[in-house]
Amino acid sequence: MPEAKILIVDDTKANLVALQVLLKPVEANILTADSGEQALLAAEQNEDHIALILLDVQMPVMDGFEVARLLNENERTRSIPIIFITATQDDGQIEKAYLSGAVDYIEKPIRKTALISKVLVFLDLWSLRHGLELEVEQRRVAEHRVEHLATHDPLTNLSNRRGLYEELSELIYRSRRYNFSSAVIYVDLDGFKHVNDHFGHEAGDKLLIQVAENFKGIVRQTDAVARIGGDEFIVLLTDIDSETTLITKIEKLLTEASNPLDFKGHNITVGASIGVALYPDHGDDVETLLHHADQAMYQAKNQGKNTFRFFTEDINIKAHRQRELQDNLRKALPNDEFTVFFQPIVDARSGQVVSAEALLRWESANLGQVFPDEFIPAAESAGLIPELGCWVLKKAIETGAHWNQQFGIGLRIAVNASSIQFRNNLLFDTIKEQLETHAWNPDLLEVEITEGLLLDDSPEVNTYIDEISNCGVRLSVDDFGTGFSALSYLKNYPVNTVKIDRSFIMDLPDDKENAVLVQAIIAMAQGLRLEVIAEGVETAEQWEYLKSLNCDFVQGYFFGKPMPRAEFEEFLVAQLEKPIQAQS
Repeated sequence: MPEAKILIVDDTKANLVALQVLLKPVEANILTADSGEQALLAAEQNEDHIALILLDVQMPVMDGFEVARLLNENERTRSIPIIFITATQDDGQIEKAYLSGAVDYIEKPIRKTALISKVLVFLDLWSLRHGLELEVEQRRVAEHRVEHLATHDPLTNLSNRRGLYEELSELIYRSRRYNFSSAVIYVDLDGFKHVNDHFGHEAGDKLLIQVAENFKGIVRQTDAVARIGGDEFIVLLTDIDSETTLITKIEKLLTEASNPLDFKGHNITVGASIGVALYPDHGDDVETLLHHADQAMYQAKNQGKNTFRFFTEDINIKAHRQRELQDNLRKALPNDEFTVFFQPIVDARSGQVVSAEALLRWESANLGQVFPDEFIPAAESAGLIPELGCWVLKKAIETGAHWNQQFGIGLRIAVNASSIQFRNNLLFDTIKEQLETHAWNPDLLEVEITEGLLLDDSPEVNTYIDEISNCGVRLSVDDFGTGFSALSYLKNYPVNTVKIDRSFIMDLPDDKENAVLVQAIIAMAQGLRLEVIAEGVETAEQWEYLKSLNCDFVQGYFFGKPMPRAEFEEFLVAQLEKPIQAQS
């Protein structure tokens, strides 16, 4: 219990000292204030500890009545008892004291016995009150503990089945109200019985605690993890924005479940079978979602364990296609399965090839040819993009340096960069390294970024964009018009080029709406002193139309498809002899 305090308020120092001397026999901490303002402040700062205020009536500026009134009006201090100390015996003054909030009064000169008797009464009351408050708090804590034990697993401190039902009910309510998808992920540990049988229940318990902590480290605050059986866990994920994000999270659960436990010199490892049900696709109530996730989990066990299955076959096929891609992607670079193709970019006025875009292609030993729109997202979710992007950059500059030296030209090379590559310095360091290795003119390297990267506007991203630009390397915004940025936004960044997305070009010149948009983009970009490349040009009519709009450069199958190095080299030789001509 905290120590009781008594606040003495008097504007005369001698009176303060005298009262402290009189109260020496009392077991309480004495506080003093020599004005009304100090008294109000001290009362607020010590509200839970002050058992009594001894308040002088006659004080300048703010008398005792005013102090008592203000203490009584303040919710934090109104319960502190006040005894007035007064030299008057006037009935009106005494009534005024009671009306202002006092519980008693003591006349001057003060009799020590009367003072101590009254003070001890209020100290006893304060002790009783705090004792009751402590008992109420202890009971509240005990009730909370009982409720916590009823809804939580005592070993892992995760929600148990009852707690899970409450959390899943809340998740369904929020998902329905805010119209977002959520996932119920059923995780069953593979080989857990073997751990208990061979290493004992102590090892099994430690393993369960480790898995629980690992799972909690993966999820967000809005998500939840529960243990509903011996080796069974449920993970609830809210507000899922894409299948790729969900699958990546599931694969993290598989990885964390199989992290080895160091137990008395033994590395103990288990796997996990995971089943997934989505709200609202696979159910809109607690029982249905859990049942479907459970069914999918058993399907995963039947398929060889240490894997996952979605309740619907369509998502299941996509999920396992992504995992198949990721497994093969991890082996593709060491197995030399990647190739860099090059597609020409042409001066719209002369038809002369001025640059080449480097494009990654994959011929998998196990899967055959896999197209970029399928393997690039898989590589991103697997965390392989930084390594792949730098590999393409090295190959592209190496090839471009060879061509420029062999043909005596200044062919610019364009490479794509994912926003992921701007999260660390690997891309920037690789650019600097390749510029030095090949004595490459930085103006002949163009790094293509997305609109989304510009909208990121984080200090980290801005720093790397500026560092790349400061090296003399050009920056272009790829697929412009498909994102959320505006041309006016580009003036804040060191961008050199805008690439108009092919979706705006494909129906030109007949599509009047796209024609207006393309004309506006070209005019505004050039007004910002940016060069413009039109992608997806497939006909002479499109080329002629873009020339009429003063588009700077064009790219598309009309000029050349993406080609492997040897084929592009032959194309380049032929083009140097005779540039591409448009039909009249």
